Amino acid sequence: MPLIDLTDTELVHIMDSLRLRVADLRESPFGPELDDLANELEEIEHDLFEALNRQDDGWDASAEAQFIQAGIDAREQQKATSRAASRRDLRTHTFHIERED
Repeated sequence: MPLIDLTDTELVHIMDSLRLRVADLRESPFGPELDDLANELEEIEHDLFEALNRQDDGWDASAEAQFIQAGIDAREQQKATSRAASRRDLRTHTFHIERED
């Protein structure tokens, strides 16, 4: 599928047109029959809105991986300091107690 370069203004005009069409469909006497179409057009408008407003948000492909890794690291840190970790340590270590006679 070929890509089309649009200016921000052109994108806003398309979103406005979609919004008006959705409103017309929702006011139609054939309401239930056209609800699916209205929902689809509304989703397209929301996708365009997101694309318009997230152009330069500083996120790249590795940002998602970094976000996930930060969550994994935090979880591992919590596990390491939990009471369960302390109990595991007690079960896995051998303690030698010397008695004085």
